Amino acid sequence: MGEHGPLFVAEGRASEVDVLLMEDELGPGAVDRGQGEVALPFREPSYISIGEPVVVALDPQVEASVELRRQFDDFEFHQVQLTCSFQAAVGSRFTQARFTTELVTTVDGGERSTGAQAIAYDLFPLRLEEARTVTVTSQRPGVDVTFGFEPVEATLTLPSRERMEEGIQYTSRVEAFDLRGTRPAWNFRRTEQREISGPHRLFMLVRKPKGTTVQATFGLSATVQFMMGSHGFAPVDLLMLFRGRNRSGVLTDEPSIPLC
Repeated sequence: MGEHGPLFVAEGRASEVDVLLMEDELGPGAVDRGQGEVALPFREPSYISIGEPVVVALDPQVEASVELRRQFDDFEFHQVQLTCSFQAAVGSRFTQARFTTELVTTVDGGERSTGAQAIAYDLFPLRLEEARTVTVTSQRPGVDVTFGFEPVEATLTLPSRERMEEGIQYTSRVEAFDLRGTRPAWNFRRTEQREISGPHRLFMLVRKPKGTTVQATFGLSATVQFMMGSHGFAPVDLLMLFRGRNRSGVLTDEPSIPLC
C-alpha cells in the first residue's frame, strides 16, 4: 500500500434501514434495545482503503514494445500500479465490490482537453477465474461412465443404473472493465474458494497525449453479507465516505489525485 500507508480510507456501514430489517428478521425478543444484552454485528464498520498509486513512465528506447514505439511521437505511456484493500467487520463478509478509476485529461494550463483523451491502454488482471467441480447424479438405463482427462479419455462400465456425470464450470473472481477506455474498473466477486479480503494489486498502462496531464478520480463500492451461525442475511450495500491521509477532516465519496 506504499511506504506511507493507504492514500484514502473509508469505514463502510450498513444503512439504518438495512440494520432494522435484519434485526426484524431475527424476530421479537432477539434484540433488547434497552439493555443491549445481545451484541449484533450489523452496526460494526468494515474498512476499505485505496493505496497510493505507483507511476513509472515508460522509456521508448528501453522498455517499450514495437507496438508502443510507433505511438511515442504523439503519446506518452505510464505504468500505474493501483492497490485496494478490504477488511470485513466481524460476522460479515464481502460478496461483491467494484473499484473504478476515471481518467480526466487536461492540457497544459489546466483546461480540460477536448481532443484526444488519456485511456487505459492495457489492464491487468483482465480476468481471474477459478474452476469448480459440479457433480450431477441421474437415473438412466445406460451404465457407461466417461471420464475425460486431457489429452486422453477413458470409459468405465459400472454394474449400476446410476450414472455420475462430472463437469467443470468457471466462476469469475476478478474481472476488468473498459479496456482502452477512460473509466477502467475491476469487479470483485466472492466465490466458494475465495473471499474478498486483504490487499489487491491492479495494474494499468495509461496512454496520454503529449502535453497533457491526467487526473484520476477513484470510486470503491462494496456489498456485504452478515452471518449469524449458518444463517446468512441478504447482502446489503455499504455506505461510506473516504478520508484522505493528508487531509484530516475532509470526507469525499470521489477521491481524486493527479496521476501522471
